[in-house]
Amino acid sequence: MRRIVGAILVVLGALLLGLGLLAKPYLYPRLATVPLDQDSTSISEGKNMSVLYPHVKNGAAAIDALKGVDVKSTRTVIGIPGKVAEQDLQSSTAFWQTQVKSEANVGGKWVPLSYSDEGVSFDRVSAEVTNCCGDYKSVGDLDNPKKTEQVTRTGHYFKFPFDTQQQDYDWWDGDLGKAVPIKFKEVADLYGTDTYVFEQVIPKTQTASREVPASLFSPTGTGNVTAKVMYGNTRTLWVEPNTGVIIKGQEKVDKTLESSAGTVAMTVGTIGYNEATIEDNAKTWGSKGSLLGLIRGPLGWILGLLGVALLGLGAFLLLAGRRNAEQQAQHSTRSGDAAVDDTDRFFTEAEQTTRRRSDVDRG
Repeated sequence: MRRIVGAILVVLGALLLGLGLLAKPYLYPRLATVPLDQDSTSISEGKNMSVLYPHVKNGAAAIDALKGVDVKSTRTVIGIPGKVAEQDLQSSTAFWQTQVKSEANVGGKWVPLSYSDEGVSFDRVSAEVTNCCGDYKSVGDLDNPKKTEQVTRTGHYFKFPFDTQQQDYDWWDGDLGKAVPIKFKEVADLYGTDTYVFEQVIPKTQTASREVPASLFSPTGTGNVTAKVMYGNTRTLWVEPNTGVIIKGQEKVDKTLESSAGTVAMTVGTIGYNEATIEDNAKTWGSKGSLLGLIRGPLGWILGLLGVALLGLGAFLLLAGRRNAEQQAQHSTRSGDAAVDDTDRFFTEAEQTTRRRSDVDRG
């Protein structure tokens, strides 16, 4: 029985030792890679915001400046593997399409504010954009809301790299049209998941100029005026460090139109992931991140040490079983010899008895 148990332990120990040796160099690189077929949805909400509401009124285009309204943005991200299949046979690049639909609550009814559509290619490990596959952004207006144009990006867009560090990274900002540093601030807990908090502060600056209705600045205004698009933002991201996934995102946006006639808000206020999205992200990516961190870190040592221990115990049981078998064999041999000796003594004593009886008869 000992030999059977010992053999099982030796096999199990060898298996664990092998897994320990392969965990980090083989298993980790295959898990620390973003999927090509991503499919996710996140919802952001903002309270008491000021926004522009483009719509059609009396058969003509109109824009209203809304104040103190609730805003909701629904973002979907869909991976498109076919975009990188011809460009990257090793699939080290992913191409994801992201669409954002923003709405405002006006009189108890959700009305559309804006719609955006962007396609971004990026490295599946470092998460840096690669611009490999016809990356684009939407530049639509009321006449053609789905119009797009190609764009070249830099930095990070969807996520941070696997094994995110407590350092600064370059993060893409669509309004600026460039990547600017986002700085590590602190570690924070979200629903039991440790996150790294990064903050990107963008001072308010002019990003464009455009012709807009003068009525935006004054009810009595007529025709169009030239206005500067002024944009500032404080972007805060809570990141699960093992996966680089954003658990919570928040923006304090200050985007306005400024002209000689005055200033009007385009998007002003704070908007961020709602609690349902944050909780779901934390529970989903917290457990996956912990597993990934374990594989990258101590799992190899744990499995290796456990494997060595089981190998040692199994070898001991095998040797002990073999020694026990040899001892039993020796004991059996000695028992056999003793039985022969007893038999010889029996016959010897019988012969002696017979001889004594013969002597008595002769006497």
